[in-house]
Amino acid sequence: MEKERKLQIIRMAEKRFARHGINKTTLDEIARDLRIGKATIYHYFNSKDELFYAALAWECQQFLEEIKNIFSKEDTNAINKLTEYFMFKVTLNQKYNLLYDALLVILKENNFENEVEQIKNLFIDEEEILSAFIRKNFSEKKIFQHASSISLLIYQSWGLVFTGKINQVLQPVNEGSIKESLLSIIENL
Repeated sequence: MEKERKLQIIRMAEKRFARHGINKTTLDEIARDLRIGKATIYHYFNSKDELFYAALAWECQQFLEEIKNIFSKEDTNAINKLTEYFMFKVTLNQKYNLLYDALLVILKENNFENEVEQIKNLFIDEEEILSAFIRKNFSEKKIFQHASSISLLIYQSWGLVFTGKINQVLQPVNEGSIKESLLSIIENL
């Protein structure tokens, strides 16, 4: 029951923080959304900041679970799984606002230690997931025998997150051309 209540608070806080940001969100609003007293939130979290970082960590875990699900699909070939992985990341800001905003804050270089730590852990976990997938599906490709190749693939995928956002501003996203570009990158590895 305790774990369930804590997760319920984190999930509601994640929605509030994603919609309004940390500065415009209050614990009173989160408590009201959950129909609980603010004291209940303080039972689980010492501050709004602690709750925010718990929500960010939860969102990172959800993101990693989706990546695992993409790579574990039995009925999809390896190239299509990689393409789906890249396309999933292009739409990151639509589903994982806290993670996306944390990445933007890090790029601006006025970040907080907790955000940097969350993102470092996310990258480490993502690299483990992608490395296992690559070893299983592309063991014959010599390029993937070096850990730096896996890192480069991850960096390219994160680059697509922001390229996709820029592309939305400059012109409507043409999902077909993005997929063609991704296939070209993947096939030339």
